[in-house]
Amino acid sequence: MIKKLVSTFLVVLLVSGCGGMSAGVSIGNEEIKASDIQKSVDEILGARKTVDTSQMQLVNGPELLRNQAQFVIISKILDQIALDKKLTVTSSDVAARRADAISRLGGESALPAALVSANLAATKLDAYLRVLIISDRLVSDLVASGLTEDEASTQVSKLVTDTAQKLVVKVNTKYGKWNPVTATIEATDSTGGAVTPAP
Repeated sequence: MIKKLVSTFLVVLLVSGCGGMSAGVSIGNEEIKASDIQKSVDEILGARKTVDTSQMQLVNGPELLRNQAQFVIISKILDQIALDKKLTVTSSDVAARRADAISRLGGESALPAALVSANLAATKLDAYLRVLIISDRLVSDLVASGLTEDEASTQVSKLVTDTAQKLVVKVNTKYGKWNPVTATIEATDSTGGAVTPAP
């Protein structure tokens, strides 16, 4: 449920290429370099060599790159929503969520494989937990106001979309193109339109 909720939010953005090739994504006045996004990809690929991935469904290549760009976007957008809604997430909150996750996994030793399976860099775990905490609180507050969980999830998804539009989010076209209907970054034509399908 949590994973599905987060994936629904992942990358709510308006795609128009960022200024320079070094730009990965920008949210409002904040810019995240493509090299920073690549670092997460490299970390994930390195971690995969240390665990058994034979039974895992992993994303690779351009899809993994898009995945990490999406994560950056959703993290920044939810941080802004938390600010707007005056939701405070402390380091203690994150630590408690981390401890709970590790307990559910059966111990710290299971964490590396779990991170690899989730296509998540270890250095991004706290940011991921923060995303979960904020989204959970938003949903819980809406449920407490009388909405069903599905209705609350839909409202939070709309809040993410609205906030992305307010902040003016841009993404380097190398990550794909924004589809406002499905709220996802889709793969772009690597030929730049040079090859067209036969009628």
